[in-house]
Amino acid sequence: MPAERPLKRGARTRVSSEDGKVQCMYCTKMFDAKAKGAKATHINACRRKHEEEEGSKIYEERLSKSKRKEKKRAHRELAAIAESASSFHGPNLASDYDADSFSQYMEIAATEPGFQAFDDQPIDDQLDGQNAGDQGSDKYWMRSDSLLSSNTQSSMADSGRVSPPPISVNFSSNRSRGNPKEFKTEYQPKSRRAESARYDSYETFRSRSYVPEAKEDAKPWFPFRSRGDSEFASIAIDANLSDSLVNRLLSLINDAIEKKKEITMKNAQELRNVCDEAAKEFTPFQEYPINLEYKKKEEIELNFMGRDLWDWSLDLLHNEQLIPHFVWDAQRVHKHNGKSGPESDYIRFIDEPWTADRWWDIQDSLPQYPDAPSAPLAYVFYADKTRLSSAGNVQGYPIVARCANLPVDIRNGQGVGGGWVVGWLPFLPEDAEKERTLSWTTLKRVTGFYFSGCFDGIPRWLFLVILILSADYEEQCVMALIRGAMANFPCPICLVAEGLYADLKSDNRSKKKKAKERLESESWRPVKNAFWMLRSSDPADAVSVDHLHAFHHGVYGKHIHPELIKILGSFDNSREYLSILDNQFSQLPSWRGLAHFSGVSTVSFSDGNKFRDISRQMLFAAHNVIPRPISPEFHALLCLLSSYLEIDSYFGLEVQTDETLAALDKEVERYGRLLDVYIEVAKAAKLRIEDIKTNWNFPKNHAILKHAVEDLHRKGVSRNSTTRINEGIHLPFKRSYFLRCNGKKVEKQILRVEDHRLAVSIVEDRIQAQDKRLKARSLVSDHHDDWLGPAFEGHFHVGSPSPPQTVKDLVSSHRSSDRAYINFRKSLKIFINEVCLPDRSYMGPPVTVRDHFIIQEYRYLKINYESMETWKMCTDLLRCTPSFYDKPRYDCAIVHLDDEPDVYGIVRLITSFKFTIPELGANSSPFHAVLVQPYTSAVEKGSRTRRLDTDLGFLRVKAQPRSDAFMIPIKSIIRGALLFPDFRRPDEFLVNDYIDGDMFIRMKDPKWIGIQ
Repeated sequence: MPAERPLKRGARTRVSSEDGKVQCMYCTKMFDAKAKGAKATHINACRRKHEEEEGSKIYEERLSKSKRKEKKRAHRELAAIAESASSFHGPNLASDYDADSFSQYMEIAATEPGFQAFDDQPIDDQLDGQNAGDQGSDKYWMRSDSLLSSNTQSSMADSGRVSPPPISVNFSSNRSRGNPKEFKTEYQPKSRRAESARYDSYETFRSRSYVPEAKEDAKPWFPFRSRGDSEFASIAIDANLSDSLVNRLLSLINDAIEKKKEITMKNAQELRNVCDEAAKEFTPFQEYPINLEYKKKEEIELNFMGRDLWDWSLDLLHNEQLIPHFVWDAQRVHKHNGKSGPESDYIRFIDEPWTADRWWDIQDSLPQYPDAPSAPLAYVFYADKTRLSSAGNVQGYPIVARCANLPVDIRNGQGVGGGWVVGWLPFLPEDAEKERTLSWTTLKRVTGFYFSGCFDGIPRWLFLVILILSADYEEQCVMALIRGAMANFPCPICLVAEGLYADLKSDNRSKKKKAKERLESESWRPVKNAFWMLRSSDPADAVSVDHLHAFHHGVYGKHIHPELIKILGSFDNSREYLSILDNQFSQLPSWRGLAHFSGVSTVSFSDGNKFRDISRQMLFAAHNVIPRPISPEFHALLCLLSSYLEIDSYFGLEVQTDETLAALDKEVERYGRLLDVYIEVAKAAKLRIEDIKTNWNFPKNHAILKHAVEDLHRKGVSRNSTTRINEGIHLPFKRSYFLRCNGKKVEKQILRVEDHRLAVSIVEDRIQAQDKRLKARSLVSDHHDDWLGPAFEGHFHVGSPSPPQTVKDLVSSHRSSDRAYINFRKSLKIFINEVCLPDRSYMGPPVTVRDHFIIQEYRYLKINYESMETWKMCTDLLRCTPSFYDKPRYDCAIVHLDDEPDVYGIVRLITSFKFTIPELGANSSPFHAVLVQPYTSAVEKGSRTRRLDTDLGFLRVKAQPRSDAFMIPIKSIIRGALLFPDFRRPDEFLVNDYIDGDMFIRMKDPKWIGIQ
């Protein structure tokens, strides 16, 4: 037989001979080159057998690795127990524990109930009889058994979940207390809970989460040799100190140390070594070689850096700080509407992913086993490439994963339960850049399957699910393997035809299968998607509408905002119009959490957060720049902006109810109608503004019109899937590249620094938990059992005190410049006798305010209030100061104006002060009051103003004269309010209801601004 040619990896056949026969790449069988059918059938069967053998080999290797890790962990725990016990029973006790006794201990533990050995039941046997249509996805699951004590298990089994002790919170009294069981939670039937639904009171429902008490740990900073070492490592890594700077800093500290916190490290290499040791506590990055066939002619060899996803999952499931917070079962949660009789009902609300429909459907579709229920182990994936070098020739492509089974405050936080970089995608060579979708197929190399215990007391089968793909549109197209915005079917969710982008009535999900067939017939992206191998992880279902890129940086930042500036700049006197806009923008008052801008007409590039803040102020600064008759297109675009802000506010709520979702759906329809109106007006303005935008068929606008409401129903509120929390990861990578890399093997060096940063973070979490435990123990008093914890637990807190002064001095210093102080003494007398004294049962004569009466002013207030958005406690920071960053600032607030219920109004704070009444005694407690200017005058609107307010959704209030100022108790303040002046009408102001979710919902009822 002729000599065989060398093997070519990735080819369909391995050997070709001169007689026209080819050899299977998996075995030695030969085929006639023309017998394509028999050859293909054999190769497919042989490939499956080969993959099964490779899978079994990988499984055995990972099984062995997992056992070794479990053994090491048990050794560490045993050593810790022995060390702890030695302090009570003598130093020789630890010597009784060795490797043999540990093995005996594990053998005994394996016979205990609740311990599941890996080899008890083969995986293939367990999967027999499952639906063949699942295409093998059933192999991606995990078994979680309880390794808790029997006492802990029994206490958890009573309620079917980990139920933390209730926390007493002092909420405001603005809500009805007539329904002791206001919240209903309905569990997924396949969760096999003892109760299909549970009812909770308000306090119990909002107090479910708690921070577990830290375990006793003498050295929480291990493997660092001291606490000082761990703190220094944190500083050095966060600051991205170079080796020379680390050496200089350590030399200085070691020379000047006072021995309060011992630092034992001597140089940068020692710091790096101990960080490497600390990083061994969690799953490290591994290098996975990827071989891709390019254009059927050559192979491309790439290296993918990633963590083993299952091992990383085990790291989370074994973390003691995270254990109580995992949620596994789908829930439908309801709140009572507060009504009685026939109108009494429970209203469903959605916040976390497990309260939305997609989680419910996923758990319903999971296979069921007789020994334990099944639940999803869900993840949120984020990916976005970034330029590491200023020239852009060095780029990074990190993948961030967050566990969706953890509450959003933990999942979106910075701690160990937050986002982890789990992969670093390689960039293809320039000649293969056209095949960019191939890069995502590397993800399938890092999946696996395991049995494991998650320590929550309830055994479950856990199935890995990619619940949410969080990304900008470009990455969404890569994840879904579509061709992008210029394709005929550019939406990664519904594959809508380009011409139907803005058609609200089209239902493209039903055409999805037909669209896929058409795409395949035209050979669009003929690549198998890596996510298809996972159950319930179809990218079309996981891709989500991103609040940052679709709304703030998309529809507004790249479309509405440039069009507003373009229209203003199209007139002959454009400089005047743009100057008016910038001037009015600079005069808008400041507010915490809202960026202040001196001008916006020249903003050509900004991040999404800045565009978000600009959009929430633009309507109030621009509405009077050009009269409507002069520029109808400008007014039509402002109307569209008003509807956009409504949708933006609804979409950003942290809790969605049936009512808010219905209102959002209705507003989306209104937005579509206003968009049609604007397009017609813009077409009429084409003669004057040639480049005015008339084509609004682009992907992010389509996402708002078609998928925003559906996304909230399916995946929960927008902060579950936003990219905003992940955008900040790029800056540390850039700093690591500039300060910690030498330009060679960039990925490995950056990921090593990332491991160090994470290791230090985990150690810091342990230290902080230890500090909290010790602090709580030190605060317990044998003489006071009514300790209230932090100082600020009531309704208000005052700060920034001024020196005490007499009433005479206060009035004389302000009376000439501010008419609000003309009747200050009279107002204070009324306040004391009609508000203060009745509360103290004072029986003497009326109190007179004399010149030497002492008061003390405070420049800011912290007000606690119950949010109407989340029903949680929120805090507003209000200021009344003559100089805040060199400018006066006097905030406004919503206050309760009368003893009667539901009588509210908006006021401006003038001054806040504290005083005592001498007639009540020297030791009497002080009173707190606020001098305010009411904004409750009747507003007289002409037809033009009335139409403007209706079109743009303005809420208008009018100030009373400053001389009508009066005093109110601080406790009557409900929350802060932001008022923007109407520059056309003096003393009239517009309420900005877009500052937060509570204000947005509260302003839907006009009673809060004094309109009955």
